[in-house]
Amino acid sequence: MTQGLVIWLVTLLISYFIIGGISQRFARVERKWMLILFFYHSLLAVAYYSYALFNPSDSKGYFAKALSKYLGDNWLNYFGISTKFIEFFSFFLVNRLGFTYESSMVIFSWLGFLGFLLFYIFFRERVLTTPVVFGLDIVLLILFLPNLHFWSSSLGKGSLIFFGFGLFFFGVNRPAPRLWALLLGGWIIFQIRPHIFFVILIAIAVAYTFSTRGVAISYRIVILLAAAFLLYYIYEDILTLTGLDDESILDPVISHRASELSKATSGIDIINYSIPEKLFAFWFRPLFFDVTGILGVIVSFENLFYLLFFIRLITPGGIHFLATGDAIVKTSFLTFVGVSVALAQISGNLGLAMRQKSQVMMLMLFVIIKYMDQKRVDHLRSKLSKRRHQTVPKA
Repeated sequence: MTQGLVIWLVTLLISYFIIGGISQRFARVERKWMLILFFYHSLLAVAYYSYALFNPSDSKGYFAKALSKYLGDNWLNYFGISTKFIEFFSFFLVNRLGFTYESSMVIFSWLGFLGFLLFYIFFRERVLTTPVVFGLDIVLLILFLPNLHFWSSSLGKGSLIFFGFGLFFFGVNRPAPRLWALLLGGWIIFQIRPHIFFVILIAIAVAYTFSTRGVAISYRIVILLAAAFLLYYIYEDILTLTGLDDESILDPVISHRASELSKATSGIDIINYSIPEKLFAFWFRPLFFDVTGILGVIVSFENLFYLLFFIRLITPGGIHFLATGDAIVKTSFLTFVGVSVALAQISGNLGLAMRQKSQVMMLMLFVIIKYMDQKRVDHLRSKLSKRRHQTVPKA
């Protein structure tokens, strides 16, 4: 426990300098809120740690495997994709740096926090105005949604892949000067969920093809058909590599934890739902009408927030925005939908869905906030145009 506290203080110090550098480089990224975000994320990490102490947790499983050295003392023996990549990471922390369970949890939680910082920069760079809800800056509001922090604050896939997504989209925004972030983020996503990375590549190919002027219609059709064929071809592998090898399904202890979490929220098994029902449950449930515990009530508030936001996007204006939006908007939306379809297939209950969806919900929120931002920009331009027209002297 003492070592964990020391490591947390070290991450606080490092974060302080990182935040200082970011606030100087990016004018719209506020230092005060980044520091508050660090402590908020740490608080949710403590909440997860407290939960894990009294319930089955994959974090304890990873730590126990690292201690056991079941593949010997050679660190490279543990390198691989999916679960093995987390074992590779945790083995180094435990057996090379001598980290305790608490210290390892702190490091993974810190990576989750860095993911939030990267998404914060991504939002500020892409969103030109300051959309508000109930008088609050919506970008800051979504950064404090508790479920996203809870599942990105522990030793496991969730925090590391969230960091990878943050790095990748931070790089996508300005690929030339941030090629390092694009490559590193893509590599992390690939190592944890290879076929999710392929879905992202398909999304980028389609988005940039259909967002670039001067590209022939025939070429666009070929790209679309090729992407659809590739997605169909790897669909079964997507289900395998995003679900059937997932520790939450293979490991009976962790499967039990997901089941217990589902009981704490709603007790609803979604495995036999149709695809539209699975997607709705994956994104927006549990809601207040199907909760059975206090955790379900807390999660329902966040899911209601998602649902109300999503409704904005399925209006005629929202659909038009998706069709005419830039490549970043299309990439984010297609990635969100593609990954959601894959993950929703293997999220057998709402407990597992709550955990899985934290990887991609930031992309949906970005698309909706960008739509709100675009409406504000168009409104401001319209007002400016009217003022200029009114000031033109009559002949």
